[in-house]
Amino acid sequence: MKNLKKRIEKTRHELYVILLIIFLLSFGGCGQVFPLRERQTPTTIADLAYDITRDADLRIFLEENGAFVPYIVLTADYGGNVLVLREYLLDEQRPFNPSPRGDGLWSWMDFGSYYPNSQIDDFLNTEFMNTLGESVIDAMVSSDIIVTDKSSIGVTGRTSTKITRYIFLLSLRELGVPDPSTSVPEGNVLRFFRGYHAGRVAGLSNGTAIPYWTRTPQTWETCFVFTIGVNAVGSGTADNYSGVRPAFALDRSTAITTCSNTIYGEIVFVLCINDKNI
Repeated sequence: MKNLKKRIEKTRHELYVILLIIFLLSFGGCGQVFPLRERQTPTTIADLAYDITRDADLRIFLEENGAFVPYIVLTADYGGNVLVLREYLLDEQRPFNPSPRGDGLWSWMDFGSYYPNSQIDDFLNTEFMNTLGESVIDAMVSSDIIVTDKSSIGVTGRTSTKITRYIFLLSLRELGVPDPSTSVPEGNVLRFFRGYHAGRVAGLSNGTAIPYWTRTPQTWETCFVFTIGVNAVGSGTADNYSGVRPAFALDRSTAITTCSNTIYGEIVFVLCINDKNI
């Protein structure tokens, strides 16, 4: 009986030791306070992605017109690449498509809300792309994006199609907005925007919040496009002037480094291109 009690006490003691070790490993007693991923210094653009870090405050600063602009690193798995979204809207508001006759009037067959080869689509992949620095262009990869098929516009259809682009607008669904009956599901909800995390509202560089375009048409008409408004989701005719918020993908292995930002007064992340301050 005495030996049995000793064995029980020994087993209990060993169990306490095991539990203590587990506790220490979990809460830092052995030096591992955080998961390894959180303790490492980010070295690639993928290391900054929200779906990996859950840190909504991390930004990558990318070169535009010789200046450095903050972009949100939304996900490290957008078709296997890293998706970035401009934090601020472009300062110049633009139409999605101008009315064909310049009079603001639309016919049923004008399809002003059709995204592929629209004026906004062309602008992003030509004029805006030309403002990006060489390091950004070198790291950029094309993306297959889901858009509403023309056959669905004007008849509240549900057909989508796939196009390939370097720079594009996010869709209503990607921005976390529940699909209205007058929209076609385009892509998947991005985790960053689930539950209205960090908000979908965006503003100009001076802080003024204004509505901005998505690439999603309202399918009950042929010239209305969904917008993200200051207070609610809305829509506008394609020739309205609204904000533009570019998104594009970068190769997930793109190297990054830290740099002293003389404007923001802090250390920020940039692509590995040179040693100059921004």
